[in-house]
Amino acid sequence: MSTRSTHTINAIIETLLQIANRVIVVSSEGEIVQFKDRVGSEAHLAVINNTVVAERYCAAINECLTSRKSEQSRYSVVQGDTVYIYRINVLPAGPEMEDGIFLVISFHAAKRAGKVTEDYWKLAMDAAGDGMWDVNIPEQTISFSDKWQQTFGYDKDQIIHLVSWTGFIHPEDRQRVVQDRDDFFAGKVKNYNSEFRLLCADGTYKWVLSRGMIVARHSDGTPLRFVGTHTDISQLKEAEEKYYSAAQLLSRLVNNLRDGILVVDEHKKILFANQVYCDIYNIADHPSALNDMDVYKSIAARMHHYKDSQGFYDRTVQLLNLHEMVLDEEWEMVDGRIVGRDYIPLVLGKNRKGGIWKFRDVTAQKSYEKQLASLRNFYEQILNHIAADIVVFDQQLRYIFINPTAVKDKELREWMIGKTDEDYVKLRNKPRELVERRQRIFYEALEKKHNIEWEEMLINRDGNPEYHLRNHYPVFDEYGKHLMSIGYGLNITDRVRAQQELKTSRDTFASAFNDSGIGMALISHEGMWLDANPVLCSLTGYTNDELRIRSLHDITHPDDVALDREYMVRMLSGEITTYNVEKRFIARTGKVMLVSLTMSLVRDTEGLPKFFIVQAIDITDKKEMEQELRNKNAELEQTRLNLLSKVNQLEELSHIIAHNLRGPAGNIRMLSDTLLEQHERAATGGDTNDVFTQEEGLTLIRDSSRALMNNLATLMQVTEIKLGKDIPFDECNVSELVADISDQLKGSIVEKQAQIITDTGVPVIFYPRMYLYNILYNLVSNALKYSVPGLIPEIRIVTDMKEGRVRLIVKDNGLGIDLERFGDKVFRLNQVFHEGYESKGVGLYLTRTTVESLGGKIEVTSAPGEGCEFIVTF
Repeated sequence: MSTRSTHTINAIIETLLQIANRVIVVSSEGEIVQFKDRVGSEAHLAVINNTVVAERYCAAINECLTSRKSEQSRYSVVQGDTVYIYRINVLPAGPEMEDGIFLVISFHAAKRAGKVTEDYWKLAMDAAGDGMWDVNIPEQTISFSDKWQQTFGYDKDQIIHLVSWTGFIHPEDRQRVVQDRDDFFAGKVKNYNSEFRLLCADGTYKWVLSRGMIVARHSDGTPLRFVGTHTDISQLKEAEEKYYSAAQLLSRLVNNLRDGILVVDEHKKILFANQVYCDIYNIADHPSALNDMDVYKSIAARMHHYKDSQGFYDRTVQLLNLHEMVLDEEWEMVDGRIVGRDYIPLVLGKNRKGGIWKFRDVTAQKSYEKQLASLRNFYEQILNHIAADIVVFDQQLRYIFINPTAVKDKELREWMIGKTDEDYVKLRNKPRELVERRQRIFYEALEKKHNIEWEEMLINRDGNPEYHLRNHYPVFDEYGKHLMSIGYGLNITDRVRAQQELKTSRDTFASAFNDSGIGMALISHEGMWLDANPVLCSLTGYTNDELRIRSLHDITHPDDVALDREYMVRMLSGEITTYNVEKRFIARTGKVMLVSLTMSLVRDTEGLPKFFIVQAIDITDKKEMEQELRNKNAELEQTRLNLLSKVNQLEELSHIIAHNLRGPAGNIRMLSDTLLEQHERAATGGDTNDVFTQEEGLTLIRDSSRALMNNLATLMQVTEIKLGKDIPFDECNVSELVADISDQLKGSIVEKQAQIITDTGVPVIFYPRMYLYNILYNLVSNALKYSVPGLIPEIRIVTDMKEGRVRLIVKDNGLGIDLERFGDKVFRLNQVFHEGYESKGVGLYLTRTTVESLGGKIEVTSAPGEGCEFIVTF
């Protein structure tokens, strides 16, 4: 800087000091080169030193250096009972200062008493961010500036107490904010700064930066007043969150790439490496450990992994120096892996150049390519040995593959690769019609997107005709784009000649079978119809031409095809020479007919199969009459079985009637005998200790008679059911049924003083009433009949549900049954297990029959002297 410039700058400084307290001169590089204070300002300026100014207003200084525009700001400092307000102006200088700046600082001070004065509030609020707060610690109260209330939407005095204000802090931040304040009060941290979410009056949260200081202390040092500002940093937090999310996403993307990534700066230092890069080189350290490493040292440390280590090092250095893009380089490593790499130059900033290296393990890819080449060679060898013409065309109908069968001349075959049929006919002087016909087929196949088949006749080198069956098959990718076309040709000369010879044979046989009264035909040994006489055509509904394009199996019922195949194979193998079967033909109209088919095989002089001779006779009507006769016989047999069933049902019904009437009749007889005995004893003056009075006896006889009549009505209903009527289902009240049965068996119950206990967990059972009545009657009467002499019978009747089915359980304390002896005979007809009792062994048989007739089952558990338990599952 010249002497003249120095004088000019000093003059400017002196002028500025007339209105300011300090002037600082900053160079265009941002360095403080000179500063000067106005006389008498040193003590006040000591409160704000150069470091504070530089840190707080660094951004303003840089902005002025860049934009050359002036900046103005304020800064406040509280010291004791004085508030210092500093105004700082940043002014761009002229050329005489080589584009530096002047930092001009002025201040004024305001005194405050024991409480904050109005001037202090105004100055503090002017210096605050988005509002000021003041905490009276002893009183635990808090006050806010107008600007704070406007920022967060609260009314004046809406928040007074510190405890209530703490409740407006987000619950997740509350404990941390209190801890930050306590740490500051305890002197653990120098400055109070805390970030948290504060609830606004509209119910939303804002991120707040809270900064504060203790402005008054008690004589013992305890804080009395805590003052600070709140600044809304919600946008900053949102930006940080977006930046963090974007950075995290970018980091995940890079770290999840399948390629190893290495970023290098202009100083050839590593800026970034991902995990895949470390995996390729077996680096155990975290990728961040490579940051700031010299890339040349890194190359030297990795070069031993490569077979040509020096070549790898030299080439890498060359690429770094050239700073040019290189793609798909491949290097073989000593462990057999192959690594591919790319180098992409980058511009990182102004005059800053770097680059990205991408590394990938291509070992599997190279192995796959070798396998693919091997596989292609394998299939080419197969195609070259197939006895058929196979060629492949590209989209322009140029040959890209020809097998030796299609073109035997190797030299000509190699010449044709990349050529078209048009080139070939010109070379061989062939008619152009061949090319035009193939081109039409090519474009037709492309348009229809499916295979086209046709036959061609060619003249071979010997001048003889050859017949070829051609197929042209277009190949498309998944998007419908045409990739190639495959041509397939088969020499069918022998087949055509055979057909010609066969035609001659047909002419020979024509007069023999055309006038036959049965259907006759000739079939090739492949099963194709060759010729058919009018009778067979009439039988099937097909013309001769229609049959010729079909096989024997085409008009055979699908269920009979396998039968034909078996016999035809046996004839072709020589096992049999002829066979006759009854099978079904399907006529052209869809009618199914039954035919008697006789087939024999005709062979040539060498014993090779030539064709089959078929004779077919329609036996549909005959079989229908036979079937009708069988149906009639079956109907007669069913009628016979139904009659037998009715007879068996009537026989079973007679047993039911005899069994169910025996009890009531016996009960009436027993009551009558008892009354007569009592009457005789009374007439002779004997013992008058009667079982019951005459009136009671007559009442019991009347009740038994009514029960007998009800039983007869029930049996009449059973008779109707057994004779074929539908069985109605009823909602049967179990308790009512038990009461009815108890009335009917009252004589035995009274005589034996029996106890009948019911536990109806299922009170109503949906079942034919007459059937359920018979089941209960048989089981209860048996329990009474086979009771232990001298022991009061106890009969327990229970209904419940098990596994979704209703059960009826009848348990007694009677004689029981020896199941080891009679277990398989319990429910058989006419089985008696106790001697000396009037029994015919019918009751349990009828009970089981009744239960099983409606899909249920009955089981018994018993032992001699322990009673029986019958379980009926409906």
